[in-house]
Amino acid sequence: IIDPSGQAVEYLIQQNKKKRINITSFLDLNFIKHLESALRFGTCLLVQDVENVDPVLNPVLNQEFQKTGGRVLIRLGSSDIDFSPSFSMYMTTRDPLFQFTPDICSRVTFVNFTVTPASLTSQCLSKVLKSERPEIDRKRGELLKLQGEYQAKLRELEDELLESINSVQGNILDDDKVIHTLEVLKKDAHDITDKAQKSKLVLKEVERTSNEFMPVASSCSKIYFTLDRLGTISFLYQFALSFFLNVLDDVLKDGRNENNENNENKNNTGTPTSSTNNLLLNIFKETFKRTARGLLNHDKLLLAMRLAQIKLLNDKTDEDDEDND
Repeated sequence: IIDPSGQAVEYLIQQNKKKRINITSFLDLNFIKHLESALRFGTCLLVQDVENVDPVLNPVLNQEFQKTGGRVLIRLGSSDIDFSPSFSMYMTTRDPLFQFTPDICSRVTFVNFTVTPASLTSQCLSKVLKSERPEIDRKRGELLKLQGEYQAKLRELEDELLESINSVQGNILDDDKVIHTLEVLKKDAHDITDKAQKSKLVLKEVERTSNEFMPVASSCSKIYFTLDRLGTISFLYQFALSFFLNVLDDVLKDGRNENNENNENKNNTGTPTSSTNNLLLNIFKETFKRTARGLLNHDKLLLAMRLAQIKLLNDKTDEDDEDND
């Protein structure tokens, strides 16, 4: 897992709360013990900073299992270890530019969690909606989940249809069982398609409300990548994604506390009474306030000018949208 921001590690820890997870690295003196324990008891092993893979993992990556008397064994070093089928292992690196060897690439599945402007915009939009419009955020999540379930169900029906046709012996029109199966699959596919179309209509309504906060999410993405590029000015200017997301969370939390009484005064279309410009302005102010503490005086001016540029671009975009309307 390529994870420069550390979000994938947090996600894996949350997902494996009920299942024991051991976090280690190749520099850990007890790494072999952690690996043996995970293999034997079927726990989850999270190995960090794997720019160079230890050869001791080769039997695991190659899945070199041996079956002896009903036992499944795997050789680790000079000893055979009982292998549990529930064992799982994740390896992470924070270096997005590291080039892994073809040998490693052929034996593992890569997942890239490198932050992109589009992905960060979507993440910030989700945070803003969850804070400002929790009912819209909940409906949005449910609809996206349903869309995925419908698509998966349609693929299952297609596979069943192909399997039924493939199993026909002789003339397909003479096989009543296959004809009945085809009719059932056709009816199910039609029902699922109708439900998917209805959910798309509701999703469009949700998207209209989400678009109200899209300028905030887009500006948040630009703000973070501005902070990220400060490292080109000085190697001391390193600001993690978690730093900016904490700023955003605190601004949203303060906004909820201040507008707690006004949240009931929303019209039927779900348009907030408080302007999104005020929310965005608070994000700019808080970001500059916290970031400027670690900058030299002449670099503070540079950051302020860049944030002002982002704000002006956002205002210009809003004006263009109004003109188009």
